[in-house]
Amino acid sequence: MTFTAGFAGVPAARAHTTDPSDPQASAATRDVRDWLTHLPNRAQNRVVSGQFAGYSGKTFSLAQVDELKAQTGANPGLLGCDYGHDGNTIDHTCNATLKDWSAAGGLVTVSAHLPNPDQPDWNGLFTKLPTFDRLTDRGTGTGQRWHAELDRVAEGLRELADANVPVLFRPLHEMNGDSFWWSAQNPQTFAEVWRDMYAYLTDVKGLHNLLWVYAPDCNYGKRSSYYAGGAYTDVVGLDCYVREPAAVQGYDELVALGKPFAFAEIGPRSGPGGSIEVPLDYGKWIDAIRARFPATAYFMAWNDQWRPTANIGAGRLMTDPWTIVRGEIATAARTEGAPAPVGTPVPLADFEADTQGWGGYRVLAGPWSVTEWAAQGSRSLKADIDLAAPEAYLNRVAPRDLSAYRALTATVRTAEWGNHAAGTTAKLYVRTGAGMTWYDGGAVRIGPDGAVLRLDLGRVTDLRDVREIGVLFTSAPGASGRTAVYVDDVAAIAPPTVVSGFESGTDGWTGYLTGTAPASSTEWASEGTRSLRAEIDLAAPESYLNRRAVLDLTGRRVLAATVRAGASGGTAKLYVKTTASNTWYDAGAVPLGPEPRTLTLNLAAVGSLHDVREIGVQFERRDGGSGTAPIFVDEVTVR
Repeated sequence: MTFTAGFAGVPAARAHTTDPSDPQASAATRDVRDWLTHLPNRAQNRVVSGQFAGYSGKTFSLAQVDELKAQTGANPGLLGCDYGHDGNTIDHTCNATLKDWSAAGGLVTVSAHLPNPDQPDWNGLFTKLPTFDRLTDRGTGTGQRWHAELDRVAEGLRELADANVPVLFRPLHEMNGDSFWWSAQNPQTFAEVWRDMYAYLTDVKGLHNLLWVYAPDCNYGKRSSYYAGGAYTDVVGLDCYVREPAAVQGYDELVALGKPFAFAEIGPRSGPGGSIEVPLDYGKWIDAIRARFPATAYFMAWNDQWRPTANIGAGRLMTDPWTIVRGEIATAARTEGAPAPVGTPVPLADFEADTQGWGGYRVLAGPWSVTEWAAQGSRSLKADIDLAAPEAYLNRVAPRDLSAYRALTATVRTAEWGNHAAGTTAKLYVRTGAGMTWYDGGAVRIGPDGAVLRLDLGRVTDLRDVREIGVLFTSAPGASGRTAVYVDDVAAIAPPTVVSGFESGTDGWTGYLTGTAPASSTEWASEGTRSLRAEIDLAAPESYLNRRAVLDLTGRRVLAATVRAGASGGTAKLYVKTTASNTWYDAGAVPLGPEPRTLTLNLAAVGSLHDVREIGVQFERRDGGSGTAPIFVDEVTVR
């Protein structure tokens, strides 16, 4: 295999810029918008961290931001303030801090829990406005009061514009939910109100420092239904308070709108009174962004009991190589032309149009394609089940060849109603061959927040003759009543890209400090029939099998290789060297012997992935070794 500066089929990088919605946007605002667009092209430093600091004039403070820095060593890259909170006031005294934050190299975002124009008190904030369609009519009392509120907001945004501070402006958020006076309105009317608000603040008030952020609630449907259009929006995002970030719904639906994507609010799920049900491991958020939501340009954690430092995992969130903190924001820097991702799920069923041939067994009713919940897109598969019954199935019985894939995944959940006792579990399964042999991924406890199920196909026989794919739902002892179960986003995962398989030669690999030159051998193989083999002196301190050539691994997450030795003793390290300075990165020493070991290197910790100069395995002896022994390397892959 010949190494090049990229992978076959990946077009060459092309410099380009992306424009904000406002043609008159300031140069600084244009730079921020363009920089956010390009962040997903990077191998690291690609997701801006954010922290909400409170409601202006009431709770706004840097105390919890300082706490985050004290605990993790880093300031977030993005600072958030809300101009309204208690239902009857609008305040922007937080601007002084926002200006200082911007001057220190950070980004700022402003949201606004604005008063209900017809009921400007605390209760009004949470009371649906029945005259919502009058907001655009300045001849009505509702419209006049609304535009008076916008005038007050514009005063604060003008102060930031005069200081040349670009603002990620997020009004009327979570409009698809049921929390606020602007929530659950007619989607078409909402879009008209958004466009009118955009025109008023941009054209009438002359504010050209705004990047408009559209942010529905990930826990409700119709996430894109309220979208006013690309001419009135700069960033699309989701507000998400969940137990399991990897199960968040709506990402693909929002990314498909063609704007930079963000998690505009994140935090743990809370119950009545705002109490946290289960502390959130914020490290799971960066894991989920890496694995499932790689187009994310920024996230903003909420404050108080929802903040990272009041939960767990703050350090892992803030110090991950993907995370951008204040001091690392350089809006003039662009990264172009990332290669296509490896291992992208191949959809098998998304239920967007109908049930796609899926049926139910031991269900009370259904299944149906519904819009009330979806992991991706706008629909999922739903059925009603009896929790007193031991089990129920949603499945598709039809022949399928899955021999080209390594795993299956599906996202599932239950409804909130019904007595689930100790908890309902789900298994993703397949049946193969004429005997309908059963294979499953193991039971996973599920609930209203959803969970991602996975089935490793490596141990499944007859993959060319899969007869059934499905999900088994099992009730806990003592469960009772009726509930609903959902399945969405059933996908097959392709295997990683093989860098070297050694089936037809050494693939350019050589040996250093080995007793014999490496050769393609049939003596052992982890995949196929051949591997790379060489003899080493067990008394020598180290030996290497490696390939020296330029390789671009931008956008790749993991490098892997399977190794073994003819005798026990010693260790092996998978490593890369990057740039002309040959900077070394390795995955750590792993004990080596006759049993195969798969070595993995997390590429997120590797700098200059676009300029990898060497991939190899270092073999080190243990004290007391003597004689010679063969060593083997096989199936070097990236994903």
